[in-house]
Amino acid sequence: MSTLEYGWTSAGSVHSIRMVHVAGTHGSPYSFGDGRDKRPIEVPDFFIATVPVTQALWIHVMGVGSNESIRQGERRPVENVSWDRITQPDGFLDRINASPIPGLITERLPAHTSATFRLPSESEWEYAARGGEYWRAGFRYSGSNDVDAVAWYEGNSGKVTHEVGQREPNQLVIHDMCGNVWEWCQDCFSRDIRNIPCNGSALVGSSPQRVLRGGCHHSWAVHCTVSKRYEIARRYGDACIGFRVALSIA
Repeated sequence: MSTLEYGWTSAGSVHSIRMVHVAGTHGSPYSFGDGRDKRPIEVPDFFIATVPVTQALWIHVMGVGSNESIRQGERRPVENVSWDRITQPDGFLDRINASPIPGLITERLPAHTSATFRLPSESEWEYAARGGEYWRAGFRYSGSNDVDAVAWYEGNSGKVTHEVGQREPNQLVIHDMCGNVWEWCQDCFSRDIRNIPCNGSALVGSSPQRVLRGGCHHSWAVHCTVSKRYEIARRYGDACIGFRVALSIA
């Protein structure tokens, strides 16, 4: 199944979260990084959301009064959220995984299938941004060499977030992986990409710095490329930082 979807209604408006299947590398590693700084990485199959987590989904999971986004709007990406707030006990991931959503989003899959929402690893994020199995196209941005086609960035955003899914998608029909909001990954940050696991998993460690990818509405185009890496303290959040979820299926 190429996509999984869960929908709900809030105040008369219909919302959904759609997860797209990303076929893994299956023995043909992709090139993580850019220029001379590259590393071959294998990635298993996984699912990733087609858009960043919206404020509507955040409220649906976390409850009324939980949305502290600077630029409010149900279909805008949630922002001003720290890595800790997403991953801590009783945080977003704990709550969504304790809700009926994992069961409902996989109800069309075989019986006894289980699903767990999580943050993507940095290598999964980049692989999906590059178009998954189509990564050899070598686009500078996710799905295009034209940043205006696929990203809300400093040159076209008015320096505010926009509703998700308005720019062109990449080859996997994933939107907003460049621009709009920076996106948290699961990994600890390492400047040396040789430390990044070669099997698609997240880099684990004690560093307080976590990985952000994709650039945002305030960013120059160079910061919105599929290879740009950025680090920031896990407790930090502002109007430029959001996230999208991945899904593990067992």
